[in-house]
Amino acid sequence: MTDICTHLDRDDRVKLGAYYTPDDLVARVHDLIAPYVGRAGARSVVFDPAAGYGAFVQGLNGEVRAADIDDGAVARLREVLPVDAVFHGNSLREPTRARYRIGEADTLIVVGNPPYNDTTSEFRNGRKGRNEADADLQDRDLGVSFLRSYARLRADVVCVLHPLSYLIKRTNFRRLKEFAAHYRLRRGLLFSSAHFGQTGGTKFPVVIALYERGAGMDYEDVRTFDFEVLESGGTFRLDAFTTTDGLINKYPPRKQGPRESDLGLYYYTFRDINSLLRNAGFMAAPHDNGIVVLRREFHRYAYLHAFKRFFAPADAWLYGNLSPLVKPAWLEAHRRELVAFALQDHPVLVKAAEMRASIAADYGVDLRAAVKPAVRERLRDGIMRLAVGGAACPQAAQAR
Repeated sequence: MTDICTHLDRDDRVKLGAYYTPDDLVARVHDLIAPYVGRAGARSVVFDPAAGYGAFVQGLNGEVRAADIDDGAVARLREVLPVDAVFHGNSLREPTRARYRIGEADTLIVVGNPPYNDTTSEFRNGRKGRNEADADLQDRDLGVSFLRSYARLRADVVCVLHPLSYLIKRTNFRRLKEFAAHYRLRRGLLFSSAHFGQTGGTKFPVVIALYERGAGMDYEDVRTFDFEVLESGGTFRLDAFTTTDGLINKYPPRKQGPRESDLGLYYYTFRDINSLLRNAGFMAAPHDNGIVVLRREFHRYAYLHAFKRFFAPADAWLYGNLSPLVKPAWLEAHRRELVAFALQDHPVLVKAAEMRASIAADYGVDLRAAVKPAVRERLRDGIMRLAVGGAACPQAAQAR
């Protein structure tokens, strides 16, 4: 099959959230669903509700169905599939088995790489997405809407590509409530979004997820699940990590909590490691996106500054959707070194002489002495070791 990842121009890709899927990833999906196709005693139907050019439903034995909202994609599908197996329209509007000629007794296997975009976000050059879906399927992210639609179809098996953040971020997982109530994750293969070639920007983990309909799952099931990392052959397990959640604020105060810093210092909001690495860090004035930095907590935000500077594992994409990693005991043991490094390294702090001197006095830091290379290396080593804790490589899996 010819690689068709470059078919759509950027405007169309942003509008549809669409990235056509490389052949090796399609093959992985085919391998995962093979045990379910043509099971004895039941007719199976493999269906891709956002089929693009139909990579996921070609080369399979038995019944297939494909649907897409894009005129060009549907025209191409009708060249490679039986006409009565192709459907043109919005799969998020009134999805039913009958609409796609799928029997109630059929074993329905949903596959694909559904669009995923946060439709509340502006994309480059002012482009915006829009999600037109039934009320119970609506979500700001198209991919979540598609997962909800699979539950509506009562798919027996689901094997799709989607951002890992749908599962590992607790707030995102709550949005999967109806899906998670009926489906359980059986396999999860991780790869970098760079594999698509045209996603641009910061790379993030994508999962080829195999779900079976049944008892459902909760967030604890996700935390203790061993995801397989395709590039390294290792595993990734969420509960192997400790993050700054509950230790360091990530967002500005809302109704409760101090709204002004007793230092006159603020820190730019962040959702996860990827956003932390992009943001400005310390700010010397209040800001709508500013976290209030209190004097007694300065060393924790100094830790974030060191994390920004030193966290750079080869597989950084794997951790990007996690909150910053931390070992609280290590942070406390190195608080003076972290404070000294931040005070001498961040430009906002370097320029604020009075504030800088006051913070240094609080932590017993001598600003006349430059941070030694050995201290920098100690901080770098401690922060880089955090990546090993999640068993992202075979050696780490054994160590855990």
